[in-house]
Amino acid sequence: MSDLEKDPNNPAGRDGVSDENREQNRVEAIEEATESADLYKEDIAPEAHVAAGEPAANTPAAASKASVVVPWIVAVIAVIALAVVLIRQNDDGNTLKGAVGTLNGKDITKADFYTVMYDQVGKDQAGSMLDNYMTLKLIEGEAEKAGLTEAAAQEAVNQEVVKIKAQYNFATDADFENALSSSNTTLEAYKKNQILPQVELRAIFEKKVAPKEEDLKAYYDKNKANFDTAEQVRASHILLATKAEAEAVLKDLKGGADFATVAKEKSTDTGSQASGGDLGFFGKGAMNEQFETAAFKLKKGEMSGVVESPNGFHIILLTDRKDAVTSTYDSVKDKVKSAYLDEKVNEGASEWIETAKKDAGYENLLTKTEEPAASASPESSPAASPSASASASQ
Repeated sequence: MSDLEKDPNNPAGRDGVSDENREQNRVEAIEEATESADLYKEDIAPEAHVAAGEPAANTPAAASKASVVVPWIVAVIAVIALAVVLIRQNDDGNTLKGAVGTLNGKDITKADFYTVMYDQVGKDQAGSMLDNYMTLKLIEGEAEKAGLTEAAAQEAVNQEVVKIKAQYNFATDADFENALSSSNTTLEAYKKNQILPQVELRAIFEKKVAPKEEDLKAYYDKNKANFDTAEQVRASHILLATKAEAEAVLKDLKGGADFATVAKEKSTDTGSQASGGDLGFFGKGAMNEQFETAAFKLKKGEMSGVVESPNGFHIILLTDRKDAVTSTYDSVKDKVKSAYLDEKVNEGASEWIETAKKDAGYENLLTKTEEPAASASPESSPAASPSASASASQ
């Protein structure tokens, strides 16, 4: 990721801070997925329906982290992963006797490990993990009943990944996977535990609400701006610490030096240095003001002079430009449908899950409270009876 994206925690943000936070904007949301929470029991953030569907093309890169990579649904990669470790059966006869390690020639069994983990996290947290796990299994089963095939689900998941990468300007799969890795998860785990439940809920609610053409057109008319594409440019840059250094590099470039080669050798922006300074496409609002103003004034193939910004001195080369595109309903119909269904999921998922749990006979034995033992009533207690009191006084 380049230093330039307009996150207040990024060096090239409007406030400008240290270089160490350059990855923060795009991975913050992924790190959200490691926090323990039952999101389906909470109110959905007002902006969630935009993120769940097709994001507005002119949304700044510093969009709400809740709308980034964590589609609204459920929980928490780390929590679910741990729940699976604790409860899922291996192919070892469906028992807890299977070994998960050995020590001094003796097996450490799954049951041993379960006991230790249970003791460490406590009953409440273990119950929450189990609830998350069972909820995901419930959603999976109901999606199958709604007609979602494995192949269709996988295709939808892959499409969501493409949207996320585009929204947050991940140039390659490796960049995206590195961001996930920094949050201690993998792309496959993220697809399975975060994106897939959203896809499954979308299928469930498509059958439940059965949207008509007029419903989708009305939704499009109301949210048309979300489906239009704003003007974008693609630029490369070389970032230097001082104006003198930048002017010297600019002189070399004007003398015929190759821009990408010089960027690799001299740029201090480690986020774009390896790619020859390439920043990919971005719209207005994504970069700091000084950089953005200079970049959007350039013509394709034109190079800027020295541009000063909060974190240094830039030389910018504009490599491509995309004009703004006004959408039509027919051109974005599939995206409209996905966004419409995601809004319905946001509005009704909590209630649906609670109802589905009751219908499926859901019972979490880790959170079940024991009924207190019945105590004798004062009227029936021998010590409280008048005759008993009289006998005792004799």
